[in-house]
Amino acid sequence: MKSFLYALQFLTIIPVKTRGNAEERELGKSTAFFPLVGAVQGLLLVGANLIFSRFLPIEIASALILTILILTNGGFHLDGFADTIDGLAGGSTKEERLNIMKDSRIGAIGVVAIVLLLLIKFLAINNLSSQFSTFHSHYILFLLPVVGKWSMVPMAYWADYARPTGGLGKAFTEHTGLREFLVSTIFALSASVILLSWKGLVYAGIIFIAVYLLTVFFRRKLGGVTGDVFGFQSEISEVIFLLLITLKIDAIV
Repeated sequence: MKSFLYALQFLTIIPVKTRGNAEERELGKSTAFFPLVGAVQGLLLVGANLIFSRFLPIEIASALILTILILTNGGFHLDGFADTIDGLAGGSTKEERLNIMKDSRIGAIGVVAIVLLLLIKFLAINNLSSQFSTFHSHYILFLLPVVGKWSMVPMAYWADYARPTGGLGKAFTEHTGLREFLVSTIFALSASVILLSWKGLVYAGIIFIAVYLLTVFFRRKLGGVTGDVFGFQSEISEVIFLLLITLKIDAIV
């Protein structure tokens, strides 16, 4: 329970109280509960959709749902996404990329990347009501943050921390073990298969491969991962999930 509260406290703005300060090991092992935190966010999105879609035009409802997703994350993942894009675009060496990512200011390429990311998310969410039934749309909204939060766990399990000194992501790379990896994966995979049947298994498999490839990519570009990279991974995984949902997979398989 304590580990879940640490994960909820770290990944969202939901006010929770824990006794004392979390040790690095306790915080790192909270990754087992990352998908469960995503489930809490997913329930908020489903509840918001039930209300907004009833009283507002679908476009405005979709924009508000996306806003709730961003706000409940505290903008944490988007900030990491933008910093990672800036580092990859502006640095020619590992050290330069990491220094750029550490800068609190967001560059022009980072801003453009965020705009494109949010545009894709908005269009995909807005498309749910026309492509799927109400219940199916709710399943997708519920799974969206579950998938995003879960995708950070295998990356933490596979990768080393990129910086020589400690940072937000170090606890996760050093203390995410096989147990955390398996617990989080079983929860996320089970939820996906229960709600989306065999398609959920396909989507999870594709995202799993994408996480592995991105982990390899960041090992080469940065020498490992950072807290910003975890945010990047979460955002990219949500986009991949929405694109896979939007893709008419029935016409392919």
